[in-house]
Amino acid sequence: MELCKADIARLERRGYERADFVHRGADGIPRLRNTGEYCFFYDHEKKRCREYSRRPLGCVIYPVNMSVDGEVVVDELCPEASSIGRDEFDGKGRRLRKLLDTIALEVKTHGLRAK
Repeated sequence: MELCKADIARLERRGYERADFVHRGADGIPRLRNTGEYCFFYDHEKKRCREYSRRPLGCVIYPVNMSVDGEVVVDELCPEASSIGRDEFDGKGRRLRKLLDTIALEVKTHGLRAK
């Protein structure tokens, strides 16, 4: 999951160290770090996200995602994929494009370096 500057700052304010939850890809884009096959914030005992109410915007938008061809799609691997209606899909698609544009600009201008 790609992260914008606001996502990172919000999670740091919660007491997390950036290096623990951010992985910077070869493309320079910061993403949530996985531990094994799970997101850093996944609570194995409770089987849910530890930061659900403060999760990154990409997680809020999910299962609406971007295909490798740049098309807004629903991730069919998500168990909730069939619950996304047309209006929700369109709204989340707009938010996703804006988020990805924001992240690209932040990487270009600030680098969003992982500490």
